[in-house]
Amino acid sequence: MMKSLVLAAPGKLSIQERPVPEPRAGEALLRVAYAGICHTDLYTMAGGYAHMAYPAVLGHEFSAVVEQCGVGVTHLKPGDRVTTMGFVYCGFCRACREGWHVACQYLKAMPREIEGPFQEFVRMPVTAVFLIPDSVSLENAALAEPASCAYNAVESAHIRPGENVVILGAGPIGLLAVQCTVLRQPSALIAVGKKNQNRLALAARFGATNTILAAEDDPYAAIMDITGGKGVDAVIWCGGGRDAWELAGQVVGIRGRVVVEAMPPTADAAWPVPVVEFTQKLIRYLGAGGFTGAQFRTVLQLIRDKRIDVGPLITHRFGLADYQEALETASKRGDIAVKVVFDLTRDRAGRSWGVGV
Repeated sequence: MMKSLVLAAPGKLSIQERPVPEPRAGEALLRVAYAGICHTDLYTMAGGYAHMAYPAVLGHEFSAVVEQCGVGVTHLKPGDRVTTMGFVYCGFCRACREGWHVACQYLKAMPREIEGPFQEFVRMPVTAVFLIPDSVSLENAALAEPASCAYNAVESAHIRPGENVVILGAGPIGLLAVQCTVLRQPSALIAVGKKNQNRLALAARFGATNTILAAEDDPYAAIMDITGGKGVDAVIWCGGGRDAWELAGQVVGIRGRVVVEAMPPTADAAWPVPVVEFTQKLIRYLGAGGFTGAQFRTVLQLIRDKRIDVGPLITHRFGLADYQEALETASKRGDIAVKVVFDLTRDRAGRSWGVGV
């Protein structure tokens, strides 16, 4: 038996004892090590997804150790340290054949079609499982998934050396996007946060040349001053409401790109684009949800090479039994936390796993 954090209905969570699943052909049974709490988990818990099936086990960013392999699995073995993409793609639809796995016509994702890692064990098709580099800790590897989302957003912006870039939102994805943008050698890299100066300090540590606290400064005036009135070449939209959306269209320059990575407050949100501004400035708006398998592998290598540093983002760790405090902390992360993770590396008797963490 194993412990699972089960969402029976929106807002109704409880720890339940459930049977450990058996891996099927082409699957691996994974013993969860660390599982990050994402904004989408809080969104789902509150009933934000109309088509969510219940009961469900949330989560999608995690690291694990292989416990058992199903029939036909030859490249993994028990004891291997792994992480996963959090979704499985078919490999043969048009999107997959063009390399855009997250747009797969038959996508199966955590926690909708595949149970998430807010439990002691999960089973996962091995096509989505990646070995963790030896020098990367299990804890840091749990953030490969959000780092890949940030990497895809930045790559989608096609940033060239010497361009000016603004990151809107200083949450985990925004801070990871700062690090990914640094790899593109921008001239000005401006991070805009709403009210948390500590997060902006992290953005500066990660390479932002300028930081703007929207609660105290006029971000439009500040950005135009930094860029000499030209605006920026690319906006990576990683959080915020309608005001951030409008700011993106105002500060992007001629033939600029606005990459939208963050989710809106509600699934049916529809924010207008000023048509005259959109056409006269030749703005390109790009959606950047998820990532590809190739990008996920690249991000693991960048974490290994310390070119992406995920460690400072992890501010709080909780056992699964402390889920109420963990979720409460994550929901107030704008004030007190950046990334909250569940730590499952100790068993019920409190004994260490005996593996590198």
